[in-house]
Formats: sequence, C-alpha cells, structure tokens
Amino acid sequence: MIALSGPWKEAMGAAVLVGRQREIEVLAGLLGRTPARGAVLLVLGEPGIGKSSLLHEAESVGRSRDFRVLDMVGVESEAAFPFAGLHQMLLPVLDDIPRLAEREQDALLGAFGLADGPPPEPFLIALAVVDLLVLVAADGPVLVLADDVQWLDPQSHQVLAFVGRRVPGSVVIVAVLRTGHTGPFLDAGFPRLTVGGVDDEAAARILSAHAPGLGPAERRRIQDEAQGNPLALRELPSAVALPSAGGLRSLSLSGRLEHAFAGRGAELPPRTRDALLVAAVDPVDDLTEVTAAAGVLRGDEVTAEAFGPAQAVGLVDVRDGRVTFRHPLMRSGFLQTESLTRQQAAHGALADVLTDPYRRTWHRGQSTVGPDERIADDLEANAAEALRRGAVMAAITNLERSSQLTDWPPLRGHRLLMAAEHAFGLGRGDIVSDLLQAAARGELTDLDRARMEWLREIFDDGIPGEAVRVRELCDIALRSAAAADADLALNLLLGAALRCWWADTGPEARERVATVTDQLTGSAADPRRLAIVGVAEPVLRAGQVMDTLARTTPGESADALRMLGMAAHAVGHEALAAELLVRAESILRKEGRLGLLSHVLSMQVMTHLVLGDLARAAAAAEEGERLAVETGQPVWRTGTLVCDSILKALLGDVQEALRLAAEAELEAARRRLNDLLSCVQLARGAACLAAGRNRDAYRMLRRAFDPADPTFHQRERFTSLMLLADAAVRAGHRADARDLVDRLEPLAARTPSPILHVHLSYARAVLADDTDAEDRHLAALSQDLSRWPFARAKIELGYGSWLRRQGRIDQARALLRTAQDTFDGIGALPWADEARLELDAAGALLHWPETTAERHRRITELTALRLPDDEIAQRLQVPASVVAMYRRRPL
Repeated sequence: MIALSGPWKEAMGAAVLVGRQREIEVLAGLLGRTPARGAVLLVLGEPGIGKSSLLHEAESVGRSRDFRVLDMVGVESEAAFPFAGLHQMLLPVLDDIPRLAEREQDALLGAFGLADGPPPEPFLIALAVVDLLVLVAADGPVLVLADDVQWLDPQSHQVLAFVGRRVPGSVVIVAVLRTGHTGPFLDAGFPRLTVGGVDDEAAARILSAHAPGLGPAERRRIQDEAQGNPLALRELPSAVALPSAGGLRSLSLSGRLEHAFAGRGAELPPRTRDALLVAAVDPVDDLTEVTAAAGVLRGDEVTAEAFGPAQAVGLVDVRDGRVTFRHPLMRSGFLQTESLTRQQAAHGALADVLTDPYRRTWHRGQSTVGPDERIADDLEANAAEALRRGAVMAAITNLERSSQLTDWPPLRGHRLLMAAEHAFGLGRGDIVSDLLQAAARGELTDLDRARMEWLREIFDDGIPGEAVRVRELCDIALRSAAAADADLALNLLLGAALRCWWADTGPEARERVATVTDQLTGSAADPRRLAIVGVAEPVLRAGQVMDTLARTTPGESADALRMLGMAAHAVGHEALAAELLVRAESILRKEGRLGLLSHVLSMQVMTHLVLGDLARAAAAAEEGERLAVETGQPVWRTGTLVCDSILKALLGDVQEALRLAAEAELEAARRRLNDLLSCVQLARGAACLAAGRNRDAYRMLRRAFDPADPTFHQRERFTSLMLLADAAVRAGHRADARDLVDRLEPLAARTPSPILHVHLSYARAVLADDTDAEDRHLAALSQDLSRWPFARAKIELGYGSWLRRQGRIDQARALLRTAQDTFDGIGALPWADEARLELDAAGALLHWPETTAERHRRITELTALRLPDDEIAQRLQVPASVVAMYRRRPL
C-alpha cells in the first residue's frame, strides 16, 4: 500500500503546505463547526503538488472540530480487488451495519465477503453506504477523505461518486484525484479545488530547507524544472543537478521524479530489491506476507531487515507490521526498473504464499504468459465470486484475463461475451463495444453468435428502426429457440420490438416480431412475451394484450411488473400501466436496481401526464433523468427529458418546455427516434397553446399525424389528439381536424386502446357541429374517467364552454367550476385559466387559488410599467385574454 508516512510524511507535509494559505482556508471553510448540509470537494493536481498533504491538513482540521474521520486510499495494484477501498473507509463503522435495514445489511456485508446470499445489486450497496453515513452522522459530523481516487477499485470509485451525489447532512467528502485521470467521481461535476505549483517565494523557501548548499544557478535551474511542484523541489536536487541528468529533460516532471526515485533503488542489494519488488506488486501492505513471498522469490528466508537499505534511501517505511512506499511515484519508478519476467515471478511468489483463493488466483493469473486452462477456470470462478459480492467490474476484469489464458477459441469468445453482458448492466457501452469486437475476431458457437447479436442490440437500445435488422433479429431468435435457449430468443425479440417502438420499421417488420413471438413454445407465462407483442404492435394487437393483461396475476416480481407495465403503456392502457409501474418502482427501490428504476420512472412520467397526476410526473421526471445519467442510459435520459418538456408545458412554464423540447430533439433526431420526436411535437404544441399561439400549436401537432413526417408514430400520435382538436378550433382548422378524426375511426373500431378512445371522444365533441355537440360531450363523459382527471376536466371544460355559448349559463357554470377546480388541483395552470375565462364570460365569481399568485404578481408588475396587454402576454407567454383577466382580478 502507498501513503505519506512517518518522518517523510511530516517533512513532506510541511514542505508542500508552504504557500498554501488559500487552499487551507477553503478546507477550513468547508469544515464549518456545525455543518448543517452535506458537502463534497474534489482536489485536483499533478503528482507531488501537495494534494495528499492538504488532505492530511483537512483531517487535522476535522478532528479538531470533532468530525469522525473515515478514509480510504486508492492503490493502483489493488484495483482488481472488489470493494477494497470501501472496506477500508467503513472499517471503523462496521459495527453500525446492523442498524441498517436487513436488505442493506445483507448487501454491504455481501460486498465485503462477510455474508452469504444472493448477489447484491451494485446500487443497493451504494444506497446502504449512504444510509450508514446518515446513521453515523446522527451522532456527530463525519469527514470522508479519499486519496488517489483514480486508483480505487472501480466498485469503490462508483460508490464514492454515488454517495457524493446524495451526500447527507453533517457529512463532508474531500477526495483527491490526479490530473489527467478520469472516472465517475470526476464526471459527477462536484466543486473542484485545483492545486497548482507554489509561487517563487515559497519555492525558494522549500529549496533552502532541503537543499541549502545549492548555488544560485543550480537553484534557478531546479526551480524552472520543478515548476512550483513541492515534491520536485525536494527531490530533484539529487538528480537534475547531476551532469547525467541532461537526458531527463525530455521526460515529463512526473517521469523525472520517477527516474530519480528509481535511481535510489538501482544500487540496493539483491535481497532488498526482491523484497521491494514483491511489495510493489502486492496491494496489501502486510509485512509478513511480503517477506514470505520474497523468500519464495529468492529461494531463501527474507526478514524485515531486508528493507533496511530501502528505508535508508527514503523509498519505504516499515512500522507496525506494515511496509509502505512513501509516495506512489516511488513505487511506479521502482517497477519501471524491473523486467516483466521479474514482475511475473513476484506475482507467482505471492500466489504461492496466499491462502485467500480470490487473491491467490488473481496473482497466479498475473504470473502467467501463455494459455493455462486451469488458471483460466479459476479466474472464471473468481468472476462468479465477484458477482456474488456485487463487484461487477471485478468480474469483468477476471473474465477478460480468463479469456486471455483460454486455449479453446469458442470458450475464449464465450467468456468475453459474459464480460460484455455484465458491462452492459453497468451502462459501460465503451467496454461492451471493446469486448464485442474482441469476441467477433474469434470463433463462436451459434448460440454465442446469437448472444453477441443480442448484446449489440441492447447496447444500441434497440434503435434505429431498420426493418432489415428487425427481420435479422427475428431469424436469430428462431434459431436460438431451436437450440433450446428460449430466454435468449425472448431477449432478441424484445430488442427487435423496441426497434419497432422507437422508430418506424413498417408494418411487415412489426407483424414479423409479433408472429415469431407467437411461434415460441415453452414460455407462455413469461411477461416478456406480452411486452414484445405490445411494444411491436401497440395498435393492431392492443386487444390481445389487454385481454391477456386482464387474466394475468403479476405477483411481486419487479421484472414481471415492469414488463407488464411496459405492455400496458404501449397499448395505451395508462391506468393499468400506472398501477403496475408503481408496484415495480417500489420493489426496484428496495432491491437497489437503479438502472431499471430509471426505465420505470421514464414510463411513469408519460403515464402520469396522460392521466393528469402532474405532481407525480414531476417527481418521476426529476429522478428518472438523474438516474439515467448516473447509470449511463442516454436514450432513456432523452425519453425522460422530452416527457419533462410536456410536463412543463402543461404546468404553464412555456419557456422551459420549449428549451427542453429543443434539447431532446437534438438527440432524438440524431438517432431517428420517431417516438420521441412525436413527443417533442406534443410538448411544443402544448406550449404554444398555453401561450395563446394557436396556429403554431396546430402546425406542431398536425405534423405528428402525417405518415410522411419524421415525427409520425403510430401509437404516440394518440396522445396529441385532444390538444390537436383544441388548436384546430382556435386556429380555424376544424375541417382538416375532422377529416383526420374520420380517418382514425376505422382504427378505433379495431383497437380497444383506452388512450385512443378517450382522446377521440373529446375530439369528436369539440369538433362537432352544434347539432351533435351535446350528444358527443355526453358520450365522452359517460366513459369511466375516474383515473383520467385531466381528460375528464377537459371534456367538462369543452362541454361547459359549449353550454355557455348556447346561453345555458347555470349548467355551464357547474361544469366549468368543476373543471377549474380539477385543473387547479393538479397544477395545470393554463387550462385552469382557460376555465376561469369561460366562468368570467358566464358572469361567475372567480376563484383564485395560491397557484395563481406568482402569475398575478408578474402581470401586476408589468402593468405598472404601463405595458399593453399584448406585450405583457408576449413576455410571459400567455394569451392576452388571460392578462386582461388577471388585471381585473381584485386585490
């Protein structure tokens, strides 16, 4: 292990803190005496710049202010060991784990290999860490310090980023990352403190303290070379000042420092070099383990005294049964002087003395050059153990190495595909792509070639909608089913169905997916079958899907509920979809399966919007978009984004709705996602209606019904029909809209899709002549709309408006008042104001709930500037009639 340690730590710390008053003040401010809210700070800088010393300063300040300190240090050679960094951090609070919920206890203990059980979800482990910090922080503030984050094992790195995004109150995280490295913590966008070189005055003070004998020319030369780096100022005088160091100038500063440290080890005795080599390749700093392995490497006994010469030249520190390099560059610099053969021999020596099967196998794998089936099998077993602990990246690493040591080509490819499947589960498309390319270069069995096609499909999120590709997937699914792998066949068909949903593949491709699914045997009860049929043929197969849903008891499986909810949403049975998806959401939360939770939340946004539960839609949109970003699922993030734009339009935030729609359109257009482009038009149409721009609204919404337009989607257009009818009436396009409705009538006769029938009943009513309007409105209201409050209020508003125009004022007022109360209750301000306009025209006393206060304030302020109603309307993006109504509102 590597850490600042012993006297060198004290001397180095004192050196690098010279001239660091600004950074120290930032840390002191972060660690206020009574931190009410959580905080995160990422400290960035080059090697040797003083990041670790600042971290130790933060520790000192934290302890002086009664923080409980939890720390972890990343070690490059430790990255293959699951949750090593996290275990190090939580070691002082392991006794608090029993205070967690049982599921979280099991996840965290399973991650550390301290409990048996099913593999924990990676995100459940991260949630458990958040909740554990909450419990610990209840007893006093907590300071988490993470050094060399770039070298944490991937699991710990991911958890640290996850915790940082949800850092609870009274918890402060300070993490150190070397410049030039990437990873989830850097990508999370936390506040940064970039540490640069010290100024000339501070540099001179450091040189005077550590190299007082330098002449003026040498001092200037070293200061120029060091560029304010405190470690370089301390260490370069012994290397750069020598005539032989001229060749080092072409190296980076880190390279020159590594070379300087390597030079210290060049003349060490062979016994010391052997001991150092084992310590350098061993991520565990246990002195007994290192000396035992060094003895195996040398063939005779090695004791702690072997490190004496290395301690004398300042490379390592040995104390309390531990051996640590005094800086990461010392370790890497020393390893550069050793051959690959020597390093492999050191790994083999460690494997000979270790008793832990996982670590022994990993080191054995590093010690081997050519194929070795026994070690390859052991590494695959290591992968299974890593998965059991929820360490997916560690499993991928083991499977990759296993494939490299596998002699039989089909098995080599199979192991790569196993790794790729796990990588997709983490949202790591970059790793998936690399692994699939590697697998494709070798020999694969027919089933594995089918599996590779499926992995390519899920990696692409089932898009774009090319009919040829859909037919290919169907053919591969049939071959997989014939090979008795129905599970793979269903996965392939689901990928094909999603292609049909996201983009227009044409009727033949859609029917092919549904027909092949019908042909599969032995999987009649699998909910994926229903999802495939519903997603591929949401209109023509809606009746079949709804009948099956009515007969299905989903149980408490999150996967089954998600698939059935997807099927219900696809065919427009939004009330049932909401019920199924809410249940799936609850279970996925408990299980910590945040990747799939983002899918469910994205579907819920649209479901809640259609039904009229705008508050739940808003909550689902916010969390769904965040989780899609965190779990690396760009298509689902775009889907959630466009739903959020519709939500903003319904709430009356026109400017934000149009901004979000434009952002979503860029990604949706690039990928040719007809489904999302149709939703973009709905968002824009709703926003234009809310702003009183009726002609623009009709133009936007009408595009989604034109089969030749890229925004056309056979099922998604139904969601726009209600607002299209409104825009048609207001913009003078009633005849065109009636013609469109007439063309939908034969389709409505074939499909029982609730969303089509609810919206169509409204469109028939508002577009009808006066002779038919009342019957049409009454027919629309006769439907069971108990789960459709927005639609019911729209029909009541339309009917009430028609009654007012007919002079039937009392009847009109009752309906309009009910509609207004519903719109106000769900937060649909533009439509509540429309109801108020109608009530005002009917001579009724208007109700002004608190939700109208902000709009009233802004209109009052602009009126005070003597702006005309049209200009106020343009600025606020509301109809001028609404501005006039608010101006007449009593104070």
